[in-house]
Amino acid sequence: MSKIRVMIVDDSSFMRKMVGDMLESDPEIEVVAKCSDGLDALEKLKTVSPDVILLDVEMPRMDGLHFLKEALERRPERIVMLSALTQEGSEATILALERGALDFIPKPSGSISLDIEKKRDEILQKVKEASKIPLDRVKAYARREKVVRKKVVPGRKDQECERLVFIASSTGGPKALQVVVKNLAPLERSGVIFVQHMPGGFTRSLAERLSEMAPLSIKEAEDGERLTVNRAFMAPGGRHLLIEKDKRIVLNDDPPLKGLKPCADISLLSAAKIFRNKILAVVLTGMGKDALEGCRLVRKEGGTVIAQDETTSLIFGMPRAVIEEGLANRVLPLEEIGEAIVAWDRNENVLEGV
Repeated sequence: MSKIRVMIVDDSSFMRKMVGDMLESDPEIEVVAKCSDGLDALEKLKTVSPDVILLDVEMPRMDGLHFLKEALERRPERIVMLSALTQEGSEATILALERGALDFIPKPSGSISLDIEKKRDEILQKVKEASKIPLDRVKAYARREKVVRKKVVPGRKDQECERLVFIASSTGGPKALQVVVKNLAPLERSGVIFVQHMPGGFTRSLAERLSEMAPLSIKEAEDGERLTVNRAFMAPGGRHLLIEKDKRIVLNDDPPLKGLKPCADISLLSAAKIFRNKILAVVLTGMGKDALEGCRLVRKEGGTVIAQDETTSLIFGMPRAVIEEGLANRVLPLEEIGEAIVAWDRNENVLEGV
């Protein structure tokens, strides 16, 4: 069986060595190139064909965002970002995901030699996951139409929502969420919750970016905020989000579930108990089975479930789990999900039945 070929692009020679040694300690992986910046990487791509590129964001001569653009215009590449844990780093990471990066790994701060070892499992897992994504799907993902900004319509803070739209996503989610919100219209009855698998420090930038593009306000959730019509809240990275009976958000620091924090199942199980048959769960691209148990309760309570189809999913794990259990009322391509959410909000019976 051939090894996964990885290119490392980072201006730190120490980081290149540490990450390279870590990768090559796994018998399934080989490092085929180490590059000091984007220009160096573009030159080496003329002679090597990596399965996965690990790409730093901030570099001299050519940074990660410029390299990403140049590389993806030439041919599809599986690119995973190495992202700084700063506000600027998180904003650049969201842009990179918009432009075709498949995923990201937060770079350690402080004592790198100690902290990078803590990232070992995550780095190996994400490299292996990325290597499995078919190149034609990578190409379609990178070329998905750019999102045009829409005017934000503020939520009516005094109007409690009758219904809840709950959207769960993981790998490939940031770009998928942009397509969904682009196709929304102002909601008349529903509030919205997003649970995107991301570490702390990145969900705020994602929420702000989505809010620029959507016909509703979107923000990172804070403890005690109340769900209202046409307002959306994103579960903060590194915290779990629950809904109380008075339709207020509660954040907690309980341990990760299935390695996830936030975990969609925790949030969705909580929400389904409150909204019962007036909840729509939307499961988008992502690895694993998060949201499966939540969707099971949604259907038991008489609610509705939409799953993204395989063709438009970067990774079909989460939607597949829901579909195979017979829990999806509808399986839709990504571009149709926003309109379906609006139809459900208007109380049209277009999503009934399995």
